[in-house]
Amino acid sequence: MYKKMNLDKFLVVSGIPGVHKLIASRADGVIIEDRKEGRTRFVSARQGQVTPLATVAIYTYSEAGEDTVPLVDVFEKMFDVHETLPPADINAAGAVLRDYFSEILPTHDRDRVHINDIKKCIKWYNFMHANGILQEAKLEADASAASEEPATAEDVAEKEQ
Repeated sequence: MYKKMNLDKFLVVSGIPGVHKLIASRADGVIIEDRKEGRTRFVSARQGQVTPLATVAIYTYSEAGEDTVPLVDVFEKMFDVHETLPPADINAAGAVLRDYFSEILPTHDRDRVHINDIKKCIKWYNFMHANGILQEAKLEADASAASEEPATAEDVAEKEQ
């Protein structure tokens, strides 16, 4: 059984570069694990905007009209083709970035997904890949899928004996 990467615990904070892991939530802010500095820290709700990556989506076109694709799906596609199609350099020309993103998500809405959005997506992906966050999320998803697999007939027969 295939299960998606779980990015619920990962977030971005305005003013603090990188992707962070949520450790705890408080009424006045959050405690995050800063993967770049290797420490935990408190971020006040008044200090910066906190955005969970699981809530981010990319605008697309579909046969039904306008739609969105969760960022986790985009990251999974980027991760799966990373060896054959590495991410474009974020300093590359807009056309190069758009071509790369078109390979990853051909149905993205070219009018609403701007070059800066593509740069941000690639920047987050590169940070997460370099710091093992994507691999960690993939392993968690695989472990969760393995624990949820339905019992086989042999398993049921063994438990009855």
